[in-house]
Amino acid sequence: MTSSAPSTLPAPATWRHCSGCGAPVEECPGCSGAYEPWRFCVDCGRRLTVQVTPTGWRARCRGCRGVLQASHGAAR
Repeated sequence: MTSSAPSTLPAPATWRHCSGCGAPVEECPGCSGAYEPWRFCVDCGRRLTVQVTPTGWRARCRGCRGVLQASHGAAR
């Protein structure tokens, strides 16, 4: 997530960290629900600044400054 323009969600195969707890994927089986907004960056593991809207959510990484957004029904 190196761009400041909103991007689609990365494929789970490319994740290095869990989106629910921030731990490396090898150490976490995936602890957040399918419809919950991400709380941690899947690239660097740092906490995300998340804004939840009626139609989805938007998150900005505090570490790598990338921006993600998802609407309801988006797959994890």
